[in-house]
Amino acid sequence: MTKTINDTNNDVALKMSVRLKEIAELLRCSEKLKVADVGCDHGYVSIYLVTHGIAKECIAMDVRSGPLSGAKDNIDEYGLSDSIRTRLSDGVKELKQGEADALVIAGMGGNLMRKILEEGKPAELGIKTAVLQPQSDIADFRQFLRDSGFVITDEKVIEEEGKFYFPMKVSLVITETSASHDNPGGSFESAISLIKKVAENADNEQLLRICNRYGECNILNRDKTLEKYLLHGKKVCESILKNLDEKEHSGRIQEITTELSDIDTALKVMQEERVCL
Repeated sequence: MTKTINDTNNDVALKMSVRLKEIAELLRCSEKLKVADVGCDHGYVSIYLVTHGIAKECIAMDVRSGPLSGAKDNIDEYGLSDSIRTRLSDGVKELKQGEADALVIAGMGGNLMRKILEEGKPAELGIKTAVLQPQSDIADFRQFLRDSGFVITDEKVIEEEGKFYFPMKVSLVITETSASHDNPGGSFESAISLIKKVAENADNEQLLRICNRYGECNILNRDKTLEKYLLHGKKVCESILKNLDEKEHSGRIQEITTELSDIDTALKVMQEERVCL
């Protein structure tokens, strides 16, 4: 039986994690989008995007036929087969130019996500905006975005079942300004200036490292969950240091000490008066 979209009890959001709902909401804007949902799994993100007025249509894509079949069943159950198509695809390789203007990739490793973006060249397909949530190598992934000329325009920190996630909204439109390594985006520059006010002795390497680790938008927004993440990280680092031998683990001690310095600096920023982007 097809579910009625307007029936609150049948809202797909009831089946979704907080993380997936937040990821979908990051795409909300004044216009309804055409979205490519890469690694769609059960298809709930695509269903949410359409039923909640964020997207007018979606292409739910997955490299595995099993999950894609399950996604199709869910899409049919909600009566959305006219608005959401399914497609077997490795990344965006099977996406045609002009089929989507926005992209969602969530729940996979940062290196795999980077490969999808590098090989798929989504901007050349007409995709202007992406919501990306790497599960690992987050700092390196942020640096990849900067090096590619992409701009992080919004971020969230989500805590779910004891884990922290960092979805980010990214502009894939490369201009002369955004392509410049010295001008990676307004939020980035604002965050750098803010951190400098708190830590006058911080060098450029530390400033960049803090933004890559924690996200410039999260820092500017004084994200409360980021503060919780930092306090948790501080405890973990201090605990690790207690169990390291100075002679045998000097390199590791230096790594942890550097991370603690970054955490302490970021925490000081959290204590500053909130600013509006």
